[in-house]
Amino acid sequence: MRRHETGLWDDGVLVVAGVDEVGRGPLAGPVMAAAVVLPREIALDGLNDSKKLTPGRREELHDAILDTALAVGIGSASRETIDDINILHAALHAMRDAVRALGLRPDHILVDGSHDISDVEIPQTSIERGDELSAPIAAASIVAKVTRDRLMVEMAETYPGYGFARHKGYGTPEHIAALTRLGPCDIHRRSFRIVLESTGGFSLEYNQFRRGLRGSLTQSDLDAVASLIAADREKLDPYELSRLRGLYKRCVVRLRTDLLRKR
Repeated sequence: MRRHETGLWDDGVLVVAGVDEVGRGPLAGPVMAAAVVLPREIALDGLNDSKKLTPGRREELHDAILDTALAVGIGSASRETIDDINILHAALHAMRDAVRALGLRPDHILVDGSHDISDVEIPQTSIERGDELSAPIAAASIVAKVTRDRLMVEMAETYPGYGFARHKGYGTPEHIAALTRLGPCDIHRRSFRIVLESTGGFSLEYNQFRRGLRGSLTQSDLDAVASLIAADREKLDPYELSRLRGLYKRCVVRLRTDLLRKR
């Protein structure tokens, strides 16, 4: 579990951080990430992928990691960010913020998965199933999981009726039934198909504005529809508004391209 660090230490790399995220699959709540730097001489028994540990064991290891780690950083991406830039990029942003929150600069970072973290000018190595193969990544997985689970327990009090304290936002039958009955709350991810379907699809206003933007033949037409959207923005879900903004930008590009072709 420490061979990746050992190889780097042998090459003269002094500070190695493990980075992982949790919460890509749930229908609600943020995605959470952690970065952890472990001391060379400390061995924590039982480190593993957080999903393979019992809740009680995760809590024990979480506290032991915080007591012994040289540095721990936490990062997160909100529901709004997830809906705006998609879940993969939101997870990478959360991992980047976790590295920046460490309080020290690692010489190298070990990242769970197959994607590098952008906007981090530190050498990094991506490791598939890293939370099973690397101690610092496993530690980061545990810290991120426990932190997110505790947050979702708090969200259960803010948004009662969904059962967040039990399923932590994942798409269990209990959660989907509550979502269908109550509709989405503020922390539900509107870009996820199941959440969207629970509302019966996009709103009438969204569909009308979408048709208006796509049917615009001139920039003036586009701007007229954009003015109507701005006037009625309170009737639109934030995710719908974000999609309309993106559609407006694509329509501007389309009109400019058409104009150039005509010339």
